[in-house]
Amino acid sequence: MPVSFPMLDDRVAVSGQLRPADMAEIAAAGFVAVVNNRPDGEAMFGQPRTADIAKAAEAAGLTFLDLPFSGPRATPEQVRALGDLLAEKPGKVVVYCKSGMRSALLWGAAALAAGRPLTDVLTAAERAGQNVEPVAEIMTSLAQAARR
Repeated sequence: MPVSFPMLDDRVAVSGQLRPADMAEIAAAGFVAVVNNRPDGEAMFGQPRTADIAKAAEAAGLTFLDLPFSGPRATPEQVRALGDLLAEKPGKVVVYCKSGMRSALLWGAAALAAGRPLTDVLTAAERAGQNVEPVAEIMTSLAQAARR
């Protein structure tokens, strides 16, 4: 069964936890990069190690970017790193964490930093199954700090 992720925009998809075994299928589906937003050790059991996912991603020909953070505590540097990846690497990207919420927040901040209107970000995230309205102020602050 081919992978299918909710799309935040025409290039960025959002997902909950991915596994090393998913990487080849993600590459076959036309994605070029995978971005992790989940810290290692967040779950006591069942969470794959980031190093194992990165190794599988690279073996599948994917770029792997590790930008983990807890809760809504992303940094402006992480927003810039995602924005740089999107600016420099053509093609589709999947961002993931435990549920997709943190990843949607980081994408939202990067989209805002790139000039996308907040209403567009909120609507796109909602269409992808992620309600980022409660963290809109955090996203906006991150975007402003990332522009500096």
